[in-house]
Amino acid sequence: MIQGLKLKAQEEEDLAVLSAALEGAISSPGELGYSSSNRAFTMTASRFMWEQKSSSSSYRVRTGLYCSGILSVRANGISQDQRDVALELLSMDCTAGEDGSAVLDLNFAGGGTIRMELECIDLTLTDVGDPWETDKIPSHDTENINPAAD
Repeated sequence: MIQGLKLKAQEEEDLAVLSAALEGAISSPGELGYSSSNRAFTMTASRFMWEQKSSSSSYRVRTGLYCSGILSVRANGISQDQRDVALELLSMDCTAGEDGSAVLDLNFAGGGTIRMELECIDLTLTDVGDPWETDKIPSHDTENINPAAD
């Protein structure tokens, strides 16, 4: 049986691992959520299991990303009015502040970006359910990443 991932990021270096694990994850605006009262951002997605890729088989699994300590969230190029539009995550970029704060960008294919200001880096990725086999391996042009404008 294929085991899913459960990863925690509390430092800038940890986010590189989460970004690699989430590259090519498919989500939609309807699967993104922000709770200002809980200062939390959530995303559910179908994650490509890079760690299980072989020449004969590839898998996807449902995954959840939970980010706490959120001070603000801004979306650029992503509309909540189109809740079922497919979004492919290309990368996560982080700029850490000297006081432990950080700015985190979720960069999606087509130029959409979600920018979060974090009190501190505290993210958890958890795979849920059984993986399924897929023949669609993510490939994309990372030159078209358009981080959110300040």
